[in-house]
Amino acid sequence: MQLTNRQRACLEKLLDAHYCQQGPPIHYTTLARALGVANSTAYEMLRLLEQKGYVSSEYHLAEEQAGPGRSTVLFRPTLKTLRTFRYLLGEDARCQEWDVIREKLLHRLVTASPPHAEQLVADLLTAIPESCDPLSYCGHVLAASLLSIKDHLRHRVQEWSIFGKMERADASSFDALGLLPGFALGFACALQRNSSWLARLAECVERYQAYLLQMDEEGRTRLLRFSREMMEALRISSGGN
Repeated sequence: MQLTNRQRACLEKLLDAHYCQQGPPIHYTTLARALGVANSTAYEMLRLLEQKGYVSSEYHLAEEQAGPGRSTVLFRPTLKTLRTFRYLLGEDARCQEWDVIREKLLHRLVTASPPHAEQLVADLLTAIPESCDPLSYCGHVLAASLLSIKDHLRHRVQEWSIFGKMERADASSFDALGLLPGFALGFACALQRNSSWLARLAECVERYQAYLLQMDEEGRTRLLRFSREMMEALRISSGGN
């Protein structure tokens, strides 16, 4: 669904208020004041934008309210909004988008049960949109790569120096980061796995490596930190090697 001019203006004000308050969800009356409209009008606009996927709502009880009582509805921009307005928000939007995606990926890895791990690898790879931000694209490929090899490497990871390098804070860590998806692909081929996601991973490796070469040091550092968080979540440890 396309946005009307009024809806775009509403989202821009929502983003302004969201960032001014340093991230927490906001009350619709805050938006009403920013737009110069009635509270009911702002509320209706937010609910409509929620239906379109640009806004999410959550309910909060006042801190001083210990027992049951009336909750307050608050709103925040979604990942869809951050992507739509990335050109206005610059690096702040990119960072916040990455934080949202990172949390979702970690949650999916932690909750994935062994029988469904193969399907999750396929889902992670096929769900990457072509217009995905390079940082998010690489994050998805890293998550799928580590998940695809975790069961085979959990008890013998010390044999592979690539994982030891990823835990270091030097240039070799970034080299290992670039090699990991190719390592996962080669490992899967060596095991003669006939998985639905194998061809998709092969497609992703080349773009992943190109994105990584173009990425600034801050972006690569975020990915490296994420890879360590994933290794911890999947209980993959190099044993300090």
